[in-house]
Amino acid sequence: MQLKPFYLITTGFLILSCHLYNPLSAQDKSKYDIFSSSREKVGAPLPSTGTEQSPPRIVNVATIAPDVLCIEIDACRILPSIQIPYQKDSTDILTVIHSSSLGEDNAIRLVRNGFPLGMIVEPGRKTLTIFERIAGLHLNADVADNPANYTISSAGDNNYIHKLSPAAVWRKSKPTNYTEENRHYGEYYTAKHFIYLKLPYPLKTGVTYLVSLPELDLNCSAFYYVNDPVFVRSEAVHASQIGFRTDDPEKNAFFSCWMGNGGGYNYPEKLEFSIIDEKTNEKLYSGKAVMQWRKGDPEGIGSNVNHTQADVIRLNFNGFNIPGKYRVCVEGVGCSYPFFIDGTNTWLKAFKISMKGHFNQRSGIPMLPPYTDFVRPRSFNPADGVKVYQSTCSLLNSGNGLNALGTDKDNFGNLVAGRTEELVPEAWGGTMDAGDWDRRIQHLNSPRLYLELMELYPAYFENICLNIHESGNDLPDLMDEAIYGLDIYCRMQMPDGGIRGGVESSEHPAEGSASWQEVLSVYAYAPDHWSSYIYAGVAARAAYVLKLLGKKEKAVLWEESAVKAIKWAETEYDKWIKSPDFIKVSSNAKNQVAIERNLAAIEVYRLTKDKRWHELYLATQKFETIRTDAIFIYARLDKSMVTLKAQRNAVDSLIRKADRLVEISGKSAYGITTSIPGRALGGWESTYSIPASPTLVRAHFLTGNDKYLKTLLRSTLFSAGANPMNLVLTTGLGENCVQHPL
Repeated sequence: MQLKPFYLITTGFLILSCHLYNPLSAQDKSKYDIFSSSREKVGAPLPSTGTEQSPPRIVNVATIAPDVLCIEIDACRILPSIQIPYQKDSTDILTVIHSSSLGEDNAIRLVRNGFPLGMIVEPGRKTLTIFERIAGLHLNADVADNPANYTISSAGDNNYIHKLSPAAVWRKSKPTNYTEENRHYGEYYTAKHFIYLKLPYPLKTGVTYLVSLPELDLNCSAFYYVNDPVFVRSEAVHASQIGFRTDDPEKNAFFSCWMGNGGGYNYPEKLEFSIIDEKTNEKLYSGKAVMQWRKGDPEGIGSNVNHTQADVIRLNFNGFNIPGKYRVCVEGVGCSYPFFIDGTNTWLKAFKISMKGHFNQRSGIPMLPPYTDFVRPRSFNPADGVKVYQSTCSLLNSGNGLNALGTDKDNFGNLVAGRTEELVPEAWGGTMDAGDWDRRIQHLNSPRLYLELMELYPAYFENICLNIHESGNDLPDLMDEAIYGLDIYCRMQMPDGGIRGGVESSEHPAEGSASWQEVLSVYAYAPDHWSSYIYAGVAARAAYVLKLLGKKEKAVLWEESAVKAIKWAETEYDKWIKSPDFIKVSSNAKNQVAIERNLAAIEVYRLTKDKRWHELYLATQKFETIRTDAIFIYARLDKSMVTLKAQRNAVDSLIRKADRLVEISGKSAYGITTSIPGRALGGWESTYSIPASPTLVRAHFLTGNDKYLKTLLRSTLFSAGANPMNLVLTTGLGENCVQHPL
C-alpha cells in the first residue's frame, strides 16, 4: 500500500516528517522519522531501498500502557500473480503436477532457465500465470528481542534526559500472507510483528521521545514519538469498525492486549475512557471501564481455556447517540480505529458491502463496471462452448454433498465415475463459493435468508439499490439476488420435478487458473430427494414473497416448480427408505434429509395451504434437530392454519435456542455466540468470523425482548473489528479488514 504523506494517526500508518521537536542539525534531521499526533501536513517518505531488499517497515507506534510502547512492523510483501500470453522458450520444462481421475492435466508447472516461473493454464494452454513472489527482508527476531538494541531519550522528560534501554522486550509475531509456490523454495510468508518495549518509567503526555533502534535494520534507524494518547491508535483498544446506529441498545468497545511472550497485560479497573470526535478532536462522552473477563478465567466456549490470555475490559457507551465519526480513547493509552454512529446508514453500508461480495460470486455472466470495480469475463456459459455433462451420481451420494453411502473417497470419484454423454444445456448461472467454481444446492441458504428479510421488512428493502444488473426492474434488488442464485436449479429441473444438486468440475480448479479458464470436464449432479427438498423450500419461499410484493404471475411459476419438486422428492424418499441400501446410509445423511424434508413441508404448506404438507410437517417435527427456519415459519402462521399446541411448542423451542445463545454469549470475553459450544474454535459452525445466529433475530422479532437484540449486537462486535487483532473479518469493510482471505 502506498503511504500518503499524511494520514490520521488513528489509522496506524507511519507519519514521516522533516519537522522535529528536538533541536537537531539538518544532517541529523535526514536520519529520523516521526510518529506524531500533529495534524499538520508533513513531508514525503524517504526513497525506497529497492523492491527485493526493502527492509521491514514500522507502520505504527503507540503505547498499550503508560509504561509499554508498542512498535508495529510489517515485513516483506507479495508481488501479485499476473497472467500473460504464453510464449514458448527453448529452456522451458513443463511438468504435470496434478491430473484429474480422467487423466485431465489440470496443473502444469513451467520452469524456465531453472527458475520456477508459473503455471500454464486455459484451454489450449495459451496463458501463463506467473507465480506470486515474496519481496523484501524479514525481521531479525534475535536482534529485535534484545533490549540493548533500543534506547529512549527525551529533552522534555527528566527520567529520559539520558538514553535508557527498555527493561524488557517482548514480541508477538504472525504470518499475514503467503505464496503457494514459494513454500517449496524457502521463506514464503509475509509477517506482522509487535515489539513491546517495557519502559523503565511511564511516558508523560504531550512529551516527545526519541527511540533509536539502528541494529534492527528497519526502514528507519530512529524515530520521534509524541506521546499524545488522544491522537495515537493503540493496539490495545478494540472497536467495531462498522459502528452503531444511534438507537442501538448495545454499544461496546474493548481494551485488552496479549503481548506474545510477554503474556497478557494486567490493567487496573475503572480506567477512564472517552468518545472523541474524529473531526474536531473534542471529548464528547466519558465513562468508566469495566472488567469483562480476567485472563485467568476460562471461557465457556470452545476448549475450556481463556482464548485471549489477557484481561478483557469493556468500554460501554450505550448512553451516547449523537451521529458522527468517532474513536474510543482510553485515558493515558490511546485510541481505537474510527467508526460511525448514524441514524440510518451504519448497518446499511455494511449490508451493501456484504451483498456486493455475494454478487461478485455470480457465475455465467461477465463482471464489469458499473457493477464492479474490476473486469471478469463470463464463466461457465454454454454460449462460450462450455459443455456440462450429466452424471448419474447425485449430490446425496457425493463427498461434496452427504456421501450417504460412504462410497465417495475423494469428493469427485462418484461424480466422474457416473459420467454420461448427455448434455445439460441450462446448467449455467448460480453463485460460486469458497474460492472454487461449483454451484451446489447448499448455496441456497443465502437466498433463503435474503427472502426472509424481504418477507419481514418489504418496505425497507424495496428501495435499497445494490447496483446489480437487475437494478431498476420491477423487483427489489434483494429479491433479484435471491432469484439469481435459485434460477439455475429451476432451469435444470427435470420434467417430473426432480432437482439436480448442482454443477461441479471433475476436480478442484487448476492452480493459477481463473473461473473462465476451466480445463476440466464439468458435470451436473443427478436429481435426488435431498436436493429437491432444499429447492422446494426455497422456491416456495420465493413464491410466497412474490405474492406479498404483488407479483402473482411470477409467483405462480415458482409455486408450480416447488410443488413438483416436493412431490417428486416424497416419491423418491419412500423408495429410499425401503431400499436394501438404506441400512448402509449414514446417520448424518438420514438426519440432514429429515431436516430439509420438514422445512420444505412447512414452506409449501404456508404457500399452498394444502393440509397434506401440514401433516408432513407435524410428523417430522423434532424440536431438538429441526432448523429454526421451519419453527419460525410455523410460529407466525395464522391460528386457523396450525395446531395450537404445536405452535406454542414451536415458539417455546425457538426461544429456548435463543436463550441458549444468550447464555453462550455471556460465557465468552467478547460476547460471541458460537452455535456449537465445545467445538474447537475455527470450525465452519463455530468460527469467530460468524457473528450471530439468525435465531436471535427471530426471537427478537417474535418477542420484542431487547436481550436478544443486545446479544445480537454484542456478537457482531468481534467480526467487525473489536477483537485482539483489530481486524474486520469482511473484506472491504472498515479501516483494517482482511485483504487476502483465501
